[in-house]
Amino acid sequence: MSPASAIACESLEAYVDGELSAAESAAFDRHVAGCSACQAQLERQLRLRANLRTTLAKPAAGEDLRHRILAALPQDRPASASRPVARRQWLAMAAAASVAAILASSATLYVVRPSAEDDWQQAILDSHLRATLSGHVIDVASSDRHTVKPWFGGKTKIAPIVLDLADVGYPLLGGRLDIPQKDALPVLVYKAGPHVVSVFVRAADGPAPAGIAKIDGFSILNWSDDGLAYSAVSDADGAELEAFQRAFAAARQKLP
Repeated sequence: MSPASAIACESLEAYVDGELSAAESAAFDRHVAGCSACQAQLERQLRLRANLRTTLAKPAAGEDLRHRILAALPQDRPASASRPVARRQWLAMAAAASVAAILASSATLYVVRPSAEDDWQQAILDSHLRATLSGHVIDVASSDRHTVKPWFGGKTKIAPIVLDLADVGYPLLGGRLDIPQKDALPVLVYKAGPHVVSVFVRAADGPAPAGIAKIDGFSILNWSDDGLAYSAVSDADGAELEAFQRAFAAARQKLP
């Protein structure tokens, strides 16, 4: 391994953690395309991160907290008539403090551990950025849906619906295979004016959340149809992405 390759391989952890600049990430993408060791390690890291996100559980407040609070309470002893009143006040303050601590802990856990939908949106945005910054937006380049659709055969469990939307202003560029979380998924790639639109396709798990999500200047639009969930990611504005989705849905209705 050359010194340059060794240095590039050492950047893998920083790449996965999002600590590299855009130029450094693009350089690493070029390196990993020809480095089988980094490809294998990168896949392991991404799968591990996905598993941690989905399996980490929020710890419940245990008996230890209750015992610590009870142990800190003053013991009953002969004293003035005001002692029971003071002790009740102390108990009330201790209970309020423990409730506040539990609520603060829950709030911290919520911030540290985003929802599954937040995880998904960040993962597909990261995948879209990796593809666009590395220049590897498509694996199969074709505007013919009959070429793009069969290309995914055997590469993923999902059989995507591929549509040609060139006649309404959204030409099909092709498709690629991506692993935003733990499974390899088909990604359909379209053009919306000067913008690239990556459409991630997965099995629908209930209704898709409505509305446009905005993350770091990028738009993410989710919808579902006939058992499949779609997530379109682009630096186009929300109105453009919604127009794309309407064109996609209209063309889908025309299929037999």
